[in-house]
This record gives sequence, structure tokens and C-alpha cells, in this order.
Amino acid sequence: MPQMKNREKQRVKKLGDMQAPPVNTAPSNEQGDKYAMLLFYSAEALAGLILIGGTAFSVTRFIQALNAHPLDWATCIWMTVALAFAFIVARSLAWLAVLGSVLLAGKLNAWQSMEDISRKAQKMQKIMPAGASWANMVLAQSLASRGKYKEAAEIAELEWTRNGSSDKNDQTLGPTCAIASFAYQIEGDMKNALVWNDRTITTLGRAVENLQKPKKGMLANAMSAQSGQYVAQVQTQLGAAYFGNANIYFQQMNYRQAKENYRKTIEVMSQAAESPQKAEILKVAKEQMQRLKHS
Repeated sequence: MPQMKNREKQRVKKLGDMQAPPVNTAPSNEQGDKYAMLLFYSAEALAGLILIGGTAFSVTRFIQALNAHPLDWATCIWMTVALAFAFIVARSLAWLAVLGSVLLAGKLNAWQSMEDISRKAQKMQKIMPAGASWANMVLAQSLASRGKYKEAAEIAELEWTRNGSSDKNDQTLGPTCAIASFAYQIEGDMKNALVWNDRTITTLGRAVENLQKPKKGMLANAMSAQSGQYVAQVQTQLGAAYFGNANIYFQQMNYRQAKENYRKTIEVMSQAAESPQKAEILKVAKEQMQRLKHS
């Protein structure tokens, strides 16, 4: 029996090793870094010009209308709307500057600019919290892909401190937690790996629950099919978190917890999008459940 259990541990460990992506040791694409930073600064400069110009124009006309005799209420109202519109456009452009440049950097294998821009996005956290959360997810993923596991975990910890108590950014916080769990597993810190797997389960579970709530309105109905597809993808990440917990508990010989997490893996993965990862995880989870039937 002990030999059989040891063989199973090695099998589960081997599966985990197979799922771990190779470390990226390639240098950042310098030309791609230049293009990405140029796009970022150009879009941010345009956003600044729109904000400054819109504010100056709106405030000037508002003061003129306020000092007019009689008071020009119509202009005051329109200039207030114009000021709000300028802020919204500038904010949207600032977010697109981050999104577009990071995606461009990723496509060009320019990880240096991707990480730099993601860090700069944290300074805009107050005006675009969801964008900063997304940028942190990208940053943690990039660091982990380069073998910077400690730094990736630190980014995840910062993000959890900011948003762990809220469900507003669960769709990006969940994958960030999964990256931290993976980083700790690679470092051999199974205690923290379990902590971050549980956080992944909490955040992605909330995300799935919110996405499955009935939506109202024509736009919501039109997007319901896409939402369903996204839920199926999130279920894959959620199932992988349960599977990660089960493997760790199994290696620790905590077979009761391992069995429960394998059961949850099967339950969640059955609702996930079809993929080779789903098929392999389901296969192993079902085999482990059979072996742990009497545990």
C-alpha cells in the first residue's frame, strides 16, 4: 500500500510538472519595447491634452455664462456636461493607452515594456481601478513566466490587499491569485500555495456566481451567449484550483481533503469549456477518486 501511494504521489507530481509552462529566458524585444512605449506615451499625452483643453474651455465658458446678465443657464448646463464628457473621454483614452500598448508589447514579445507599462498603470489606480487590476494580473503573469516567482507573488499580495474583500475585480483577481499559487508551488511552499488556491476559488467562485445572475436589458441579453462562454472558461480555472488543492493534500497524505477537492474538481470541470487541460484533469481526478473511495 505505501508503495502504491508513493507511485500515485509521483504521478500527480509529474502531472503538475507537465502543466507548468517553461521559463522564458529570451531577452525582451528592444524594437517592440520602443513601439509599445511610443504608443503608450502618445495616447497618454493625447488624453492629457483632451482633459486640459476640455477643462479650460468648459470652465471659461461656464464662468462667462455665470457672469452674464441675465444668467445663461443653458450654457452653464452644457458646459458642465462638456466638462464631464472631456473627463470621460480622457479617462477612456488613458485606459486604452495601457491596454493597447500592453497588448502590442505582448504580441511583439517585448516583456520589458509590458511590465513597465503595467507598473505605470498602478499610478492611475484611483481613476481606473479595474484597469489597474488587469495590469497587475498581466504583470504577475509576465514575472512568473520569467521565473520571477517571488516578485509575482508580491504583486498578487498587493492586489489581494486592494481588492480581496470586494467582488468588483474578481475576473482579474482570480487569475492573479492562481499565478501566486503556482509561484509558491514552484518554490515548494505548499502552505502558501493552498492559501492562494483557496483565494482563487473564492474570487472565481464569486465571478461565476455574478456572471450567472439573470441580466436585464437588450444589451445584457445580446451579450448573454458570450457571457456563457466566458463562464465556461472561468470554470476551467476554478476547477484547476480545486485540482491543485487536491494534489497538494494528496501529497501531504490528507486523503479526506484530497478526496473532497477531487470531487469538487470533477463537479466544476464538468461545466468547463472543452480543452485538453479539462480532459486530462478530469481523467486524473476520476482515477484518484476511485483510488480514494475507501479513504
